[in-house]
Amino acid sequence: MEEEIKVETPVETEKKPLFEKKEAKFEWTLKNIFFSFLWLAPLLIIIDQVTKWAVVNAFDKRAGSSFVVIPDFFTIKLQYNQGSSFSLGADIPWMRFVFIAISWIASAGIIFYWFKYLKKKDVLVDVVFALCLAGALGNAIDRTFYWEPVVGFSGVVDFLAFRLFGFYDFAVFNVADACLVVGVIMFVVIVIVRDIIEAKRKNANNG
Repeated sequence: MEEEIKVETPVETEKKPLFEKKEAKFEWTLKNIFFSFLWLAPLLIIIDQVTKWAVVNAFDKRAGSSFVVIPDFFTIKLQYNQGSSFSLGADIPWMRFVFIAISWIASAGIIFYWFKYLKKKDVLVDVVFALCLAGALGNAIDRTFYWEPVVGFSGVVDFLAFRLFGFYDFAVFNVADACLVVGVIMFVVIVIVRDIIEAKRKNANNG
């Protein structure tokens, strides 16, 4: 009787790559720059500064000057804000220096985290970063460089005035303020929607 010969097949082992895959980096091409909205922040900052100076020159730097665009709804009204949002801290002179520091630190933080996040290629988040940077830098420029002895007026230039529902006068603001508010709202909505989608996905997988 012939002895049965067993041939053992080698156990397949998990093949490991010779080199660990490194995290993808952002490539500085025109296409990536365009779709990452890196151009949006500078564009909005330019629009913010141009509109501020156009209004300042149109009213000859006179605070309180106004022009009604749409009666009982929209007015261009020149104001100078030496405080933060809604003129908070405007009556405390040294607080302006605090707001200057906060504005530039916030701008630097946004730039740092945005550049770290670029490799994710997340268009919506890139737009949020662009809007927030434009808002922070737009008003930082005003607080830092617009002083009475230098330019003839002092503080952040606000000029967009809206009356809501025919009786409520909303705080006067500027393009930079609008960018910051829209950016923050977008960020909150994105986080909430993505959390909901992720929760549904996990429930579907568990089900």
